[in-house]
Amino acid sequence: MSDTETTEETTAEATEAVVETAAPSNLDFLLDVPVKLSAELGSCKMTMQELLDLDLGTVVQLDKPANANVDVYVNQKLVARGEVVVAEENFGIRIKEIIAKSSG
Repeated sequence: MSDTETTEETTAEATEAVVETAAPSNLDFLLDVPVKLSAELGSCKMTMQELLDLDLGTVVQLDKPANANVDVYVNQKLVARGEVVVAEENFGIRIKEIIAKSSG
C-alpha cells in the first residue's frame, strides 16, 4: 500500500468520524428557529361581489365535508393531516397522518 493510499484512507476515515459526531450537534441550532404552523379547514372561490356582501353571521361553505381531515402546513408546506378537536376551550388538531417528504 502506498503512502498516498494510506493518506486518502486516513482522510476519508477522519471525515466520516467528523460527520458522524458533528451532524447531530450541527443541527441543534435549528431547534430554536421559529416556524409558522397553520391548518386549513377548506377553501372556496367567490366573486369580489360575494366577498363584499359578507356580513356578520354569514356562513361560507367550504369545499370539504365536515368530517374531512384538516391539512396542516409548516411554512406553507403540507406536512400532516388531522382532525379538529377542542382542547381546553381552544381548537386543536389531532394529527392522524404525517406526509412523507418527497424524494426529489
